[in-house]
Amino acid sequence: MKHIAIIGSGPGGYYAALLLSKSGCKVTLIEKENIGGACLNVGCIPTKTLLDNTSLFEHFQFLANKKKIFSGEDIKIDTEALKLFQVEVMNQLRQGLEKLFKAKKIELVYGTASFLSKNKLRVTHSIEGNSFTDIEADEVIIATGSKPKNIPSFNLDGKLIVSSDNVWNIPSVPEKLLIIGSGPIGIEFARVFHVLGSKVTISEIKESLCPILDLEISENLSRSLKRRSIELKINRATKFLEKKDDSVKVEFISTTDSEREIRGYDQVLIAVGRKPNTENLSLENADIELEASGFIKVNKHLQTNIPNIWAIGDVTNYPQLAHTASFQARIVAKNIMGNLQEFDGRFIPGCIFGYPEVAFIGLTEEEAKEKSLNYKVGKSLYLASGKAKASGLTEGIAKIIMDTNTKKILGAHIIGAEASSLIHEMVVAMQNDLTVEQLTNSIHAHPTYSEVLLEALENTIGEAAHV
Repeated sequence: MKHIAIIGSGPGGYYAALLLSKSGCKVTLIEKENIGGACLNVGCIPTKTLLDNTSLFEHFQFLANKKKIFSGEDIKIDTEALKLFQVEVMNQLRQGLEKLFKAKKIELVYGTASFLSKNKLRVTHSIEGNSFTDIEADEVIIATGSKPKNIPSFNLDGKLIVSSDNVWNIPSVPEKLLIIGSGPIGIEFARVFHVLGSKVTISEIKESLCPILDLEISENLSRSLKRRSIELKINRATKFLEKKDDSVKVEFISTTDSEREIRGYDQVLIAVGRKPNTENLSLENADIELEASGFIKVNKHLQTNIPNIWAIGDVTNYPQLAHTASFQARIVAKNIMGNLQEFDGRFIPGCIFGYPEVAFIGLTEEEAKEKSLNYKVGKSLYLASGKAKASGLTEGIAKIIMDTNTKKILGAHIIGAEASSLIHEMVVAMQNDLTVEQLTNSIHAHPTYSEVLLEALENTIGEAAHV
């Protein structure tokens, strides 16, 4: 029986543990803090609990104030009740994992793991380091995740200058909040704190909001945030000036003309991305190689340069998403069991949650232009959708980028209601080389938001009836 040691119990680690246990392996799962990793404890789950409920509240307010559908006494968000609901959701999921681990006979060991050799780990249980367990395994999977990046001069203190790990549980609602970084984390927290009552400013050093997005979708997102009175400072570098007991002074410097502006905020959220958790693993003891960027170097099978050591999730140089990690876990579990699989990182969907949602996969239009590809764009507005009209969620657009020669999809980009669910039709289509015509020949139910996507697909081949 193979013995597999897995470092980290996030979406990648725990999923690999379950799959390998099911395949007959002895599995030891090592966790530094809480099972479920950053996703369950400070990331995906608690933040989506906030986003889903604040988005629902925002939509209710719109229907009450603008459409006059609801009336009566003001309904407010009870922040304490929302926090309790967060904890309830997280506890239920943790308990579910604990039951699964017991049922599958997965050994769960708490502590900080480090390599002694390619087959041997030391798990330290105490801060002093005087309590530890040594574990020998045939194969080791590194799934230690990531942690927030910082900015030079902005020293995180967990109170006035914070990361996403500090504010997921709403310790306070600042009157004036500055968010540095406009990636998915920054956008999502901007939406949450705006609804909770903060005056939010987003600062982005690059020339467009959330630079990973297709520019047209980025512009739609910018308009959406501005309509909600969220201030955007694009092309702005930020410099820490001063911290007092209850405020932080920041200087904004234009990257185009060097114009300077000084502002004060009650809190600053650093949301400039995450970096891999590798520094305490003693990788050198197992001769594991890193990329120059700090990620663990893996081959197409997600194997490190040491054949019995694998890496998945945020420690690898792929989009740092929970579903990346869990899919990689499937690949590695199969590879360990001898069913050789390759990981294809081209078809990883990205999502930004809130109101409205954003989802995307594949090339942006800008990337298609840079590659000098022959392509055609098809679009459809939510405003023309019967479902969107009925729901009052008419904000948004679906955009498809099609290869003119093959009629296959190069990229898909959606901003609007249920975008995070709609994108999966595009994932399946792109991964299986389906053409736009094959998709448009599939019946899409009415009235649903999927019709917005269908019309965008039809538009790429000149068959959209409403355009």
